[in-house]
Amino acid sequence: QFFIPLWNCYSFFVTYARLDSFDPARPGVPIAERHVLDRWLLSKLSGLVATVSGGLDSYDANEPARRIHRFVDDLSNWYIRRSRRRFWKSQSDSDKLAAYQTLYETLRTLSQLMAPFVPFMSDAIFRNLSNDESVHLSDFPAPMSYQDSQVEIDMTRARQAVEAGLSARDAARLKVRQPLASIALPGEPLPDDIAAIVREELNVKGLVFGAPEVKLDTEITEELKLEGLAREVVRVIQDRRKKLGFNVEDRIETRYDADGMLVRAIERHADYIKNETLSVSLEKGRGDDFDGDQLMIEGEQIWIGLKRN
Repeated sequence: QFFIPLWNCYSFFVTYARLDSFDPARPGVPIAERHVLDRWLLSKLSGLVATVSGGLDSYDANEPARRIHRFVDDLSNWYIRRSRRRFWKSQSDSDKLAAYQTLYETLRTLSQLMAPFVPFMSDAIFRNLSNDESVHLSDFPAPMSYQDSQVEIDMTRARQAVEAGLSARDAARLKVRQPLASIALPGEPLPDDIAAIVREELNVKGLVFGAPEVKLDTEITEELKLEGLAREVVRVIQDRRKKLGFNVEDRIETRYDADGMLVRAIERHADYIKNETLSVSLEKGRGDDFDGDQLMIEGEQIWIGLKRN
């Protein structure tokens, strides 16, 4: 519950940082100009530094350890999960650089905070992020100047809204991959950048606040149905990539054989499918040199074949 999620966060960073030749020495993107997820994480990190330092100064190891555990959960299940596309995208813009710098600073600081508790894993992570310097020869993190309590409050509300919305979807037996027209939620409106995260998490086109209770618009138009099917196609292609042992950076060629709404969904959302699966081509018809499999999506048959480009 702690070590595997932590190592997965570290492994995620290292994998993509190597692919993009990330240089931590580059000038930092000002925190005020970073994505709201970056500002939220750095604010949480600042609070963690204060809690761990204060606890250890007063010879209390229990609460600092619990807070580190909760922080890693936030890092894994919210920050990285919500930021994946920022690392995946091909263009190297300031947003991508800010994501790298935020995650690098977080992992480096976290390894220092953990050093008294888990000395070997902390040292392994820190050495790789710090030119083989030992974490146990570094200074313990000093108090951080950046903290934004309002962003933390708004993000907590956003996560509560997502939890309520997902419960409503589950009660209506609607998969999260199926886009919906809108959802109404109780409470005051959230800032636009945080509301956008809620929309993406709940996979809805519209978001309204101030309702007495959670209410989903469950009418699925043909356009929404086709978009949902396209998302299912992405899922099966990604599963196929893993099964075939492709690397995360591998570009592929994709072929498919299907009928009915699946064909229309693929044709309508071809660019989205190609971008999500790193497919340089997406063509109808089977190919002898493609490694394919017959699958079912929403009760319809589809053959998906892949090969490295």
